[in-house]
Formats: sequence, C-alpha cells, structure tokens
Amino acid sequence: MTAVRRHVRLTDLANELILAILEFCPDLASLLNASHAHPTIYHLFRAYHNRLATQVLKNELPEEVYTHAGVAFLAGKLTMKNLDNLSLDDISHAVRKITTCRDTGSFHDLDMSSAISVSRLHRKVVDLADVCFRECAETREQNFAPFRNSLTKRQLSKTEQIRIQQSTYLFEILRIFCQEMYVGGDQPQAYYVDLYFKLGELHLNLTENTLAPWEMYQVIAIQSFFRRVLHGFGRDEYRSERVMPGFLSYGIPFLHKAICETDPSERDSFLSQHEQDILEKPIHGIGMVISRGARHTWTRKPLKPLDEYKPFWTGDVAGIRMWKRIEAKQLTMSTDDPVWSDMFDYELLRLEGRLDLWSAALWDDARWEDIEPTLRLPEPECWAGIQHHSEPMEMTFHLARHPDMAWMRHESVEG
Repeated sequence: MTAVRRHVRLTDLANELILAILEFCPDLASLLNASHAHPTIYHLFRAYHNRLATQVLKNELPEEVYTHAGVAFLAGKLTMKNLDNLSLDDISHAVRKITTCRDTGSFHDLDMSSAISVSRLHRKVVDLADVCFRECAETREQNFAPFRNSLTKRQLSKTEQIRIQQSTYLFEILRIFCQEMYVGGDQPQAYYVDLYFKLGELHLNLTENTLAPWEMYQVIAIQSFFRRVLHGFGRDEYRSERVMPGFLSYGIPFLHKAICETDPSERDSFLSQHEQDILEKPIHGIGMVISRGARHTWTRKPLKPLDEYKPFWTGDVAGIRMWKRIEAKQLTMSTDDPVWSDMFDYELLRLEGRLDLWSAALWDDARWEDIEPTLRLPEPECWAGIQHHSEPMEMTFHLARHPDMAWMRHESVEG
C-alpha cells in the first residue's frame, strides 16, 4: 500500500513555533497581513500582540535609529517647562530625564497602536532624509554648485543615510523637550541676562550628558536644511526668523507635510495658513536651543579625549572625523584677544554660516575635500551671489526684545 504524504500546514505547528515565525516578519505591515491568513494565527496575534509588535518593530527599524525612535516616542513625557520657571538645577534634572530614557531601553511591551505610530513616524523620517539628499544643495532661489557637484560625484553612503535619520530623530526629541519654551514679551533687561545663562546651562547639559558635540552639530545641520527648504534666503532674515522657530516647533509631522506632501509651488500658501497663529504667540525658543549658543559653551573649544563625551549613539566614526575637521576649522577663526575679537567673530560667523549651508556635519569626512576649498581665504568665486545662514540665537534675542516691530504683526510669508 502506498503511503499518503500529509503536508504540514503552518497552523498545525505548536503555538510557540507559529509565534516564533511571526516574530520574523520584516515589518508591521507584513505582520498585520499574516495575522489575517487564518483564524488560528489571528487568535495568537490577538493574544500576544504586544510581544509581536515590540519584536517586529525592532525588525523594521534600523538598529542605528532604534533608540532614537524609542526616545522620540516617549519624549512627550520628558517635556521641560519654560526656562522662565526653572533654576539651573531644574534644567540639569530635566536633561537627565532624556539621558535616563535613552539608557534604560527604548520600548517596553508596546501595544500595536503605539508600534504603528512609531512606524509611521519612521517612514516620515526616511522620507525627509531622502529629500534632504536630493535637495540639500538647493535653497529655493539659489543652487550652490560645489555642494551639488559633491552630491553628484559621491553617492549617499549608508552611514550618511543613517546619520541624517538619526539627526532628524534628535531634532524631534529636542523639539518636544523644548515645546513649552517661548521667550520675550514685555521683559526687563535682567530677564534676558538670566535667559542667556540658562541657555548656556542647557547647552552644556545636553552636550555633556545626552548628546556628543558632533551630534549637536548634526541636529544644527538638519535644522539648517529644514530652514532652507521652507524659506530659502529670499526674505529678510529677521522676518524669517520670527516665524521659522514656530514652524520648526510643530515637528516632523508638520515638516513632512510641508516638504514631502505639499507641491513646492504651493508651499508658501501652506505655510501662510499657520503663520498668523505663530505671530500671535511669543517667539519660540527652538532656534536658540538648536544653535551654537553662547560663546565657548559647548562649541568653538579645544577637543577633549573621545572617551569623555557621552554620545546618544556610539558608532559614528566617520561623523566624528568630520566633526574634528569642522571644529578645527572654526578654531582658526576664534580668539579671546579683545583687540581682534570683533574681526574674528565676524569671520567666524561667516564661516559657520557657510558650514551650515553645506550641512557639513551630516556627511562623511570623505566629503571634506569638496568642502574645505570653499572655506579658504581669500573668498573663492563660488560664493558670488550665494547667501548663507546666520546665527539664530542672536537674532531670536533681538526679536524677543523688540516685539513691537510692525512687520511681525502684518507681513505674511508670501511677502
């Protein structure tokens, strides 16, 4: 008698084996599709959805951004109060909460709804990273040829792709952390002196306990891209700075809608819908936080041994090398000599603005040979007609102290 072979179906397996197979799904979409393949699988999915959601999300997100995504998801619980109401010790305590969240693990027993929220935000981060590489050299009204040539000559590396995603997540973490930070209004001089020192304390705490300096530079670089793609350099810099922190404070979902979902020809119209709400509030402080800050706080300083820094993520060798080159270049324009400081400060700000136009900290150090020749003196011809970034902290202080400037109340982003 011929033996009849019986094919083993997935649903014939023990439940633990089925669960183990489901845990190998590459992403949440695949898991959801698989869960509807058979009632037995769906029953197991419902019974163990937290376990499955947590594991499959780990499959979906690159290892290099998993912690970033976890802290960004939990950042709503970490929001710092407005600096007006905080002591220096309060600021240190608030920053330590981010560090604790980072160090104690990103996700714990997520439900499916939360995992889907994380996955959706990650897709927005990936989209913004893709647009960044394609359009980073373009600033609406101008196209910086050396930058465009570098992006054409050197294809995006995996480490650059990950670095852009990481900096976008870090931007979102800092944005949520500082979402209650508004500055200015009818305040005495002492208020601004106090704010200046509190911002310095915040920068030092962030870069000594939560981020390494090269990561802070990377956040500045991605913010510089967001600024360029939203406004470019065609508007008065103070007018743009009045509303730009408001746009940035809306975070990744808003930026994705403005940059990835809205046609460039309709972008100004989209932004103008939100501008009046921004103008009716005090100026937001996000531009002051994501900046080089007060003189010689965390940047423009001689480097320490690497093991004295506490990076958010430890694997960015090429990013560290680029940071060393950037900081070394800035130090050539830095002095404490009062006789020369004004001239050196002017040249230093020009240099930093041009480094930000390059979004230099986002790239592997192999691109430095494309960047460095454009930073030499006397000024290369490539800068003819090219505008670059200004220091947002200085401008925000000016705008906060002069809230009665008429154009703040009446001008729109469309001019």
